[in-house]
Amino acid sequence: MRPYILAEKNWDALKEEKIELAILPWGATEAHNYHLPYSTDNIESDFISAEAARIAWNKGAKVMVFPTIPYGINTGQRDIYLDISINPSTQLAILSDIVDGLNYYRKGI
Repeated sequence: MRPYILAEKNWDALKEEKIELAILPWGATEAHNYHLPYSTDNIESDFISAEAARIAWNKGAKVMVFPTIPYGINTGQRDIYLDISINPSTQLAILSDIVDGLNYYRKGI
């Protein structure tokens, strides 16, 4: 398990950790022509976030990569089958809820 990937940790391994920086990758579920999968943006976000966290962790930073949010704003591609779009207000609500949750835990630090 990579110690900086939340999805690979359990509560016992985390309950004493003091995380300094949360990384929230944001992707999209959309077509990428005929040659790439709908999850391309999520795969890239996962990889880039994990690699950045690995480098930071190895230099002593206490970072944690959260699970990727898999939906973006794809209103310009509504005609493409199964492109999934969420509204900017929904994105803001999701981000706000996550930040509120993190701030709750930070108060105890």
